Amino acid sequence: MLALFEETPKRLDIMQQERKAVKRHVKVAVYRNHSFEMIASALNSFFNYTEMEAEFIYSDYDDSLNFQYKEADIQLIWIDINRYNSKLAEGFVRDRALSLRSLGKSPILIAYTGNYELNLENITTDCYALHVDNFLTGLGQEAYDEKKEAYSGTRLSNKASLKLAQILGLKYFPALLQPSLKAIIVDLDNTLYQGILGEDGIEGLKPYCKLQQKLKELKQQGFFLCIASKNEEQDVKTLFAQRTDFPLRREDFAAVQINWDSKADNISKLAKTLNINTDAMLFIDDNPAEIQNVEMAGLGVKTILAEDPETTLQMINYFPGLLKLKNSAEDAIRATDVRANVERAKLAQSLSPKEYFEKLGIKLIYGINREEQITRVAELFGKTNQFILTYARYKETDVKEFMQTTGRCIITIHMSDNLSDSGIIAILAAHKQNDKLEVDELTVSCRALGRNLENIMLSYLFVLAQQQLGTTAAANINYQKGDRNAPAINWLKQLTGKSLSENRGTVYYSIPETVPMDGLILKVM
Repeated sequence: MLALFEETPKRLDIMQQERKAVKRHVKVAVYRNHSFEMIASALNSFFNYTEMEAEFIYSDYDDSLNFQYKEADIQLIWIDINRYNSKLAEGFVRDRALSLRSLGKSPILIAYTGNYELNLENITTDCYALHVDNFLTGLGQEAYDEKKEAYSGTRLSNKASLKLAQILGLKYFPALLQPSLKAIIVDLDNTLYQGILGEDGIEGLKPYCKLQQKLKELKQQGFFLCIASKNEEQDVKTLFAQRTDFPLRREDFAAVQINWDSKADNISKLAKTLNINTDAMLFIDDNPAEIQNVEMAGLGVKTILAEDPETTLQMINYFPGLLKLKNSAEDAIRATDVRANVERAKLAQSLSPKEYFEKLGIKLIYGINREEQITRVAELFGKTNQFILTYARYKETDVKEFMQTTGRCIITIHMSDNLSDSGIIAILAAHKQNDKLEVDELTVSCRALGRNLENIMLSYLFVLAQQQLGTTAAANINYQKGDRNAPAINWLKQLTGKSLSENRGTVYYSIPETVPMDGLILKVM
């Protein structure tokens, strides 16, 4: 296992770790009342695993946290709350976070050490709290070095500093800067359990219960679980039916590929089923050859070699892209919705569009500037790749400002039917430019594609935006061609009848007076 993922990493080992080429340089502004330098000295050794590198900009040591704002990709409030009155600390930190938010839009991380917990939930948009001591319990008394505080500037020991560099570099900084992964693909034999199904039989297998439970937790947080295994499919069905001691059940997996084809081909099929890109997937397998073949296939899939269940669990605990700082209502329903797509596809082949809509009982709820949806809107803007027009990547602060600004609007679509609740699956951001509607961004969740609905539900978005902003029927739709958004660009070509030869630009669209909604249940909020 890479030294980076050890439970108690050693500074020499991580410093000697082979470095990856840096693809992104980020700035981190640190506002502190105790030293961060020991963490910073090791953090990039972990952060480099994500092909990023951080430059740190420091405030003076200041218990009052009177900010001299610094432009940065991350705003880090780094404090020891033992230096404050315990009754006043929470209100003080909240006030300081709000003050920092008023100065800029970058995500804020409040990382604090101290003898008590603070309730720092929902302070403001894109603001997250981390009680670092919760990650130091394994170090016991070695986590703190009170004697060195006078000259080191912090109570945290060298071991604690290295541990926190790991937590920030592998988990929290990537979560603040990049979309999370979307799917975890697992092998079966000697990965989810000890033994080989085809040789040891169903009763001869020993489940890796802690590993399976962790994967189940990630599924509940909204990650797709998938299987890519070289086995007989019927044997696997029987396995999950009979082995009720397995924490993971067959229904926990959104999609499976169980056959004797190459793992790379099966991963591509899984990505197509889920309507996601392969570089948003993590593949876990005990066979080094399978890992190597997938890596050489050029799919961009992240990989973990499952050497043993303890090692695999440890790597999952720290793997970049598996930390979600906030969960939305859609996270809990995502896998169910994908499985329901199989049934929807069957119905679409045999029914007319109207019959299809009526059979499924499709309900569309359009929401206009609904501030309670800000978290989900920012999440969808941040991670959608296939159906997105401009890659605007609005964060929570941007979404809130957009909703609250006169002459601008954000309209969402919540979809449900008789098979499942899909949650919020599409978003339009637009503003009034003179008398025209200017479309800043349009995005649709991959789960909602392929239901014969795109033209209908998205066309009605333009109608609502026109009504909300009081524009004429003339609309300018902005677009940018990317590596992955061909579905969105092709849809826009079809909608407007334009060739879109430029890599980025604006295309004219005449908003229809009405949109046929036959068979659909419609509501506007």
